[in-house]
Amino acid sequence: MVDIAELEFAVVDLETTGFSPGRGDRIVEIGVVRVGGDGRVLREWTTLVDPGRGVGATQVHRITARDVVGAPRFADIAGELAALLAGAVVVAHNASFEQRFLEAEFAASGIGMPIVPALCTMRLAKAVGLDLDDHKLGTCCTYFGLEFPDAHAALADARVTARLLPLLLASAGARRLVLGARPCEAPAYPAFQGRLRPRRGFEPVEAGRA
Repeated sequence: MVDIAELEFAVVDLETTGFSPGRGDRIVEIGVVRVGGDGRVLREWTTLVDPGRGVGATQVHRITARDVVGAPRFADIAGELAALLAGAVVVAHNASFEQRFLEAEFAASGIGMPIVPALCTMRLAKAVGLDLDDHKLGTCCTYFGLEFPDAHAALADARVTARLLPLLLASAGARRLVLGARPCEAPAYPAFQGRLRPRRGFEPVEAGRA
């Protein structure tokens, strides 16, 4: 078991062209909020991603084909993303969805995804036994009084999940976590030399200014 205070968490949210990487769906936006065990935001990172195909359900994620013109491909930013996830517990709401897409995209890029322990806030909400009709992210946020005005923007979803995480851990009375593996550092990957393409209105906030 590891004290939560000793850990860092990389809270991840993805917007995708569909539901199945096995059927050719791809990531179109990534948002990551890296936080300390005390909930303090250490870094935010986000970019639109050129999926190399149609962007999918624009009516859901509000990303158009024009938005991803000039955005990096996943292979371009895979090394930088791997370094951002390494050394942390990766957190997502419905984490199996994010895991499937990240594994597929890293495999296609030829860059190894770092072996990181994962934590699903949806499963944690179920385990805590919150009195909810469902365990969707918006429902959990409403329960705790968290504002959630920008659903399906990757950085907005990652931000609110980062705020939800310590509330769920406190509800569970958890001060320590049992991890399948200790967070480990990734090999030294080169940083992306191009320009990230944040969604307009969702640019990362510098640490200490959030």
